[in-house]
Amino acid sequence: MGGDLKRFLVLISKIVISVALVGFFLNRIEWGEIKTAFSSASPLFWMLSVFLFLSSNLLGALQWGELLRIQNIRLSVRKVVGLYFVGVFFNNFLVSNIGGDAVRIYDLKRLTGQGLAGFAATFLDRFIGLFTLICFSIVAYTFSAGLRGTSLWMPILLLAVILLAVLLFGFSRRMSNFVVSLAGRVLPSRLVEFLENVRAGFLLYRHAYGMIVRVALLATGVQLSRIGVYYAVGHALGQNVPFAYYVVFIPLIAIVAAIPVSFGGIGVRENMGVLLFGRVGMGDASALAVMFLGYLAGIVASLAGGILFVIRRSSSGVVAQGFSDEGGE
Repeated sequence: MGGDLKRFLVLISKIVISVALVGFFLNRIEWGEIKTAFSSASPLFWMLSVFLFLSSNLLGALQWGELLRIQNIRLSVRKVVGLYFVGVFFNNFLVSNIGGDAVRIYDLKRLTGQGLAGFAATFLDRFIGLFTLICFSIVAYTFSAGLRGTSLWMPILLLAVILLAVLLFGFSRRMSNFVVSLAGRVLPSRLVEFLENVRAGFLLYRHAYGMIVRVALLATGVQLSRIGVYYAVGHALGQNVPFAYYVVFIPLIAIVAAIPVSFGGIGVRENMGVLLFGRVGMGDASALAVMFLGYLAGIVASLAGGILFVIRRSSSGVVAQGFSDEGGE
């Protein structure tokens, strides 16, 4: 009963925070400006943004499939794409924009019984995406004269250091041994065991050079496509902000939106968009429209995952049952 009450209170708090954040930025912007911004959107460019998000989902599924195979989780492309799309769909509505990752891991455990291996592959899938985004952001920031002298380099550098530390833990046996040994002195034994299992899963990737090259290429396509979603929306609204600024800003917005304080990053994403794009001359109403229409493009592009989930539930009553391996690959 206590656990149910706690979950209910957390749910209510997320709703309150989401509503408060949305109300905060709407209070700063004239409704007339918002209406003008949305009504001026080009349907053609917005449909392009949907196509780019859909393309990124397909590439992302292939990337995840590569990582799963190294963990000896072998599923057909169709099944991997289906599981991935369901996860992306739930990213739009669960707390933060990483809730769908938990759905993917849960589905994999139900389907294969390999929960830790599925976690390692899914965590690395998310990590590679963030690492690629930050690399893009650093390069774009370096060559964007209009952003020099701003304080944006500090969060970018901090994120780069954190990601590098995770990279060292995951792929350096010596470093991970040190971290696990240190953790054993201060953390509960179950958590230490969990870290050891995750480390073992990561170390499988160290010498998979062909897979690393393929995943790097796929990750580049995934992240450029997702940045391109917002760039296309910006053009749909008549905003001529250079692509390099999107490459700097979108990673920062995505990472902050992943903090689990609201549903799907709603409110957090829009406030960050207004704050960052305002630095390069985009109006508040236009920045809000870019963030919201980009989010909407993601929802439309992932609707197939929602439909698949509903069909699966109605036909089996179990989340992952519809992906049984009957019939083989």
